Amino acid sequence: MEIKGLLFDKDGTLLEFHRMWLKVAQGAARDILQQYRDKSRAHPEVSERQLLEAIGIWGERVDNHGLLASNPVEDTAEVWHRLLRLKGGLPDFTRDVKAHFNRQVAENPLLIQPLPGIRDKLARWKQQGFKLGVATADTRDSTLYSLRQAGLLELFDYVGYSDGNISPKPDPALLHGFSRHCGLKAHHIVMFGDTVSDMEFGHNAGARKVGVLTGTATAAELQPHADLVLASVVDFEPEILM
Repeated sequence: MEIKGLLFDKDGTLLEFHRMWLKVAQGAARDILQQYRDKSRAHPEVSERQLLEAIGIWGERVDNHGLLASNPVEDTAEVWHRLLRLKGGLPDFTRDVKAHFNRQVAENPLLIQPLPGIRDKLARWKQQGFKLGVATADTRDSTLYSLRQAGLLELFDYVGYSDGNISPKPDPALLHGFSRHCGLKAHHIVMFGDTVSDMEFGHNAGARKVGVLTGTATAAELQPHADLVLASVVDFEPEILM
């Protein structure tokens, strides 16, 4: 089957995941707790550690199936809103959580690093005529900022993000958006990702799936869901799947 489009998850697939998102999530949890405790609205016994564990952060380890690894910020906000037993509305709280996550990303630009060899590999594929896209659970502002900071944004024909106005992965909406934008059929697209959710996303849309080990999942977790598992995106050559 001819391959015409390459669609990538962002963090853990194109960009270094662990240092950045641990720092960002820790800062966002700390700030949201302070903001809502200062207003005497948060349950006083909820700790920063509990907020982090609720989204899949256990000390310095990120759970591949946790919310931070696979889900949009709206899901984090919903879980934190419930855990903090807030009486205020979820939409306002979600806006605050998004703002704290986006601010943490903007305040830590040195943590935004493309994985080794990614930029050159993407540039080579673009020169060869492949359509390139991103499909991420991150917000619009954070996605565009981090791709620009990493020097990758101009390489993509399509950037899809989860900002509450489109169904997040593993729903196939973002891949369908890439297909429409670039005039491709799903079976001409390869989806690259570092989580089981990414592989389910590709499957749900009818694309090929390549799991990579640069993020949160192990080979054993990815293999039942992927057509191929590689150490990194840079190890992929299209003829492997043709």
